[in-house]
Amino acid sequence: MLTYDRLIRLCDARDKLRDLQQVELSVAEIATAAAMSRFHFIRQFRALFGETPQQYRTRSRLEMAKHMLVNGEDSITDICMAVGFSSLGSFSTLFARRFGQAPSKYRQRLAGSAEQLAPDCMGLLRAAWERDSQFSRSQDASD
Repeated sequence: MLTYDRLIRLCDARDKLRDLQQVELSVAEIATAAAMSRFHFIRQFRALFGETPQQYRTRSRLEMAKHMLVNGEDSITDICMAVGFSSLGSFSTLFARRFGQAPSKYRQRLAGSAEQLAPDCMGLLRAAWERDSQFSRSQDASD
């Protein structure tokens, strides 16, 4: 059962996983801070957020890197290190797998572009809006 206290601790843990200042914290250390065993923490986190803590951490770092590539002038290596990856090769592979192209190609494609980058949650909401007919604007009000 998910209590209010446990929900707060899981949300705090999620914030630590996303925080670049907490990059050195292991999942076990974050679980301890959330007053749970590592395995129970992973199960609870996945049940609440839909992904494991490590999957969330990786996705968050890649999202931050995506924004830094478009909005900044740092080198790809600097961005890789700034978001907590220690290997440029691993970073580039994960980035390409997630976004469909290498970081350098992504930066070139969006350089000088007026395209706005929406937070990941906004992309999910937009996809739900477009997919789910209950949100469709084209539905007749008399239905």
